[in-house]
Amino acid sequence: MKKLIILTILLFSYYTEAQTKALTDDGKEVVLFENGTWKFVNESDAKTLETIATNDHIFEKDKNASFLLKSKKLNSGIYFDPKIWKTTSLLKSPYLEYTFLNSENEGIIGMFISESLEIPTLKNLKDLQVSLIEKRADYFKLKESEYRTVNGLKVLYMRYIANTKGMDFEYEGYFYLTEEGYSSVLVYSLQKYFDQNKSKLDAFINGIVKTEKSTATVEVYETPPPPMQVAPKKKIKQ
Repeated sequence: MKKLIILTILLFSYYTEAQTKALTDDGKEVVLFENGTWKFVNESDAKTLETIATNDHIFEKDKNASFLLKSKKLNSGIYFDPKIWKTTSLLKSPYLEYTFLNSENEGIIGMFISESLEIPTLKNLKDLQVSLIEKRADYFKLKESEYRTVNGLKVLYMRYIANTKGMDFEYEGYFYLTEEGYSSVLVYSLQKYFDQNKSKLDAFINGIVKTEKSTATVEVYETPPPPMQVAPKKKIKQ
């Protein structure tokens, strides 16, 4: 649990605080780490940033992904395996609807995000996401992006590395456009553990689906107090 708290704090700092940055003699931006090392802020290949491949494979949700959580904002949702994924309120954001913890590996965290923002194309959405990550992360590298068909939906797949507080995290996820905005399913871990957990990460993000938005409300019922017991009357001796 301690490891999980550290990871979530680091993720939050990814959105709020940056390392020291500087410029090289030729004008390239670098990030300086506390251990004396440095990296270029963006080490993405130019071709990777500009192009989006097409993957013809048909992706479907995992057979054990039996539980559906619907977005409260958009017509989208996610199926997941409730035996290994648990929802949590550790992270909160206006756009973050659900956060998931992997009970088999506490170093894996999933997110379901939705935003009511009209975006014309998935390419526009990719450009927006890259721009946002570059601003928030100390270091960013886009490894790949491609169009996929997942549960009948055309989505954008992205896999990238983002560094915060000197630690490299690797992410992968899907971005799906709806008529009212976009939804994304993301999952991440420390980069050094990403490949060995890739099958679990893939199974999680493949749960994205189109569905009617949730209209469920939560009602709170208070347990009524126990009935008052009346003490028996004592007989008074005369």
